[in-house]
Amino acid sequence: MRFALLHKTNDALEAGQAPDPEMLARADEVLEEMRQAGVLLSADGLLPSAHGARIAFADGSPRVLDGPFTETKELIAGLSIIRVNSRDEAVQWALRFAEVDPGTEIDILQLAD
Repeated sequence: MRFALLHKTNDALEAGQAPDPEMLARADEVLEEMRQAGVLLSADGLLPSAHGARIAFADGSPRVLDGPFTETKELIAGLSIIRVNSRDEAVQWALRFAEVDPGTEIDILQLAD
């Protein structure tokens, strides 16, 4: 089973401030644990939404909106794709990230195979 771990962003990251170097070092340790365990398929950080775009629908027609986007709580700062044997195992790996950066929400979503 593959799961996406979606790490939510915060106002500081959206404003373009670099993440705390100590937190990044701890996150890298978790990623290395995942690599060693053979579950990590990919992991990437995302730039602030000011570098992105969104397709929204007005009157049924698609419209391109340039970032930044105001609803920070709905945005993600990074994602990891893992292959594990169960949802519970995915949750356990996500909890390792939660230890690294307390207060950052992580959505755990199974990918369709």
